Amino acid sequence: MNTADAPVQDAEPGRMVRLIRPAATEDPTPARLLLLHGLAGGASVWEGFAELADPAWEVWVADLPWSGFSRPGWPDRPVTDWVDRAVAGVPGGPDVIAGHSFGANALLAWLAGPGPRSAARPAGAVLVSPFYRPSRHDFDWATLSHYVNSFDRILEEGLTVSAGHRLAADVRHQMALKVREHVGPYGWMRFFGMYLETPRLPVERLRTPFLIVGGERDGAAPAAEAEALGRSLPHADVRVVTDVGHFPMVERVAEFSEAVNGFLRTITVRRPRPGGPRFVDRFADGFPLDVSPDGVHLMTAAVEPTLTKALLADTTTVRLRPRYEGSNICTWIGFKHVNYLVEEAVLIHFAQSGVPARQLYEEYGLGLDVVGLDTRILHAFHMDDEAEAEVVPDTSAEDGTLGFRVTVRVDRAGSTLKAVTSKVRVSLRTDSYLDLPTEAPAELARFTVARLGTHEGAAEAAGACVAADAVLAAGGDEAAVLGALTEGRNAYAWKWNITYPYCHFTERLQMSGYLRLMEEAKDRFVLDRGISIKTLLDDRKWIPVVPRSALRIVDEALMEEDLYTVYTVEEIFKDFTYTSRMDCYVVRDGRLTLTATGRIVHGYAVIENRRDWHLVPFDQRVLGALAGKPGSGS
Repeated sequence: MNTADAPVQDAEPGRMVRLIRPAATEDPTPARLLLLHGLAGGASVWEGFAELADPAWEVWVADLPWSGFSRPGWPDRPVTDWVDRAVAGVPGGPDVIAGHSFGANALLAWLAGPGPRSAARPAGAVLVSPFYRPSRHDFDWATLSHYVNSFDRILEEGLTVSAGHRLAADVRHQMALKVREHVGPYGWMRFFGMYLETPRLPVERLRTPFLIVGGERDGAAPAAEAEALGRSLPHADVRVVTDVGHFPMVERVAEFSEAVNGFLRTITVRRPRPGGPRFVDRFADGFPLDVSPDGVHLMTAAVEPTLTKALLADTTTVRLRPRYEGSNICTWIGFKHVNYLVEEAVLIHFAQSGVPARQLYEEYGLGLDVVGLDTRILHAFHMDDEAEAEVVPDTSAEDGTLGFRVTVRVDRAGSTLKAVTSKVRVSLRTDSYLDLPTEAPAELARFTVARLGTHEGAAEAAGACVAADAVLAAGGDEAAVLGALTEGRNAYAWKWNITYPYCHFTERLQMSGYLRLMEEAKDRFVLDRGISIKTLLDDRKWIPVVPRSALRIVDEALMEEDLYTVYTVEEIFKDFTYTSRMDCYVVRDGRLTLTATGRIVHGYAVIENRRDWHLVPFDQRVLGALAGKPGSGS
């Protein structure tokens, strides 16, 4: 927050920003820096710095609607909308954006949101005197009271810094009260509401390099908060300027300018593609860092950033909760939703590595497909558990798929347990449904396929289901094909038309769809054998438990194709668990084509109360049903 004067704003992006210092270079497309002021402030707060900014950079300022002469109604729109408008007003877009105080938080929220609408993300960001608390528990009633009752004093500090001793103390105080009235309760609530949201911002996912500058004596946004934000961001250099308050760019302009210019010199600005934006691509903004002996992060501008560096090397840790939908029996979470946690952790790893699934598809036409899952459940999950998932890259030099090892931990009775381990394989599938996209970067080529599964599983698919293929060739009906698929096997099979809720990327059945089919296959099998889920629940309070599941996609199954699913019991182990195999086929060129295969291990547990259960051995009724023929369990 600051109180330097600013002109009345216009809603048009081009009139919200203005060039205040051209670059001292003949380059027709110089690097551009955009400056955002704080609440009740104005662009003039940046004037001293603009004179000292690196001459190779063009300097632009935004006259934002929350200035000292704030535009009525500005709090009715999200502050990220105003940032987006300001960014859109810079020709070609800014390469680095700097924000002060409220402007810094607006910038941070914009970067951490679903994505800028105006253009690509900047190559770097400077946050001056930001407000940040990493935990919701850091806010209490005393915090609220402080910022309500101290708001006029924060505004008065801005007047003191900008006007010095030209204004008497009582005049400054009266002016601060008038500015406070002009901002109004809704403007203040917009500030404090954004402050309250800082613990929820996914700042750990931002790959943009940051410079954070705080003032040692800042009573509004303490330097400790700047340091906490720096620890939360993957790539941040934090500078605390000694003996200054909330306005280091005014109080110590030379020292501030030196820090910012040093940061600007580390930024690699990409030149424009013809007809495209001039600055860095949205998800190529993770720049490699060196760490100096004193622990200060310094950018390495000479090294070109890579899309796969973090993806193949960095470990991601994220907090997750299982979905409410997964607690079908009491408060225990089923195996399908445990696998959903694993999948979500991997997707977050992609996002934190700078290659989120959405942008892979929209920019390069690459669908992120989980093609392999092998998951062991060591401890049960309950409704409302909060888990910590760790994703470790596991891709060798010769692999054609991206590999990850995922470990999920959960707190139990004061200790942390390893609850789940999983091995995950991912392919990047070229989109063929829409027009050809922009060519994907060469470094992603070895993980990119034109069709899922073509690199593996061909031998397994070849020659499968000879009897069923013969029935198809002879024009046999559905019942005859299903009979051929299960003949001589301890199995159950059914045909199902693939519906769109099981698909993604417009056309194909996805891994989560196969997990749902695996769950349904178990349900259909035990129902057919006379020991349905409900039957054993009602008769004995027995529930099925799953210590392990594995699935692999070996070819593609498309929306509205008929899918034949075969569930076969392969082994019963010591009357405690049984292993079943699931195979899925579609009909192509008159033959069955294997699209996915997997195995699942099941046991049974008896419900003791609404919280506890324990494993039980199979009795003769269950053993007979699992090993016998339809109806033997009744």
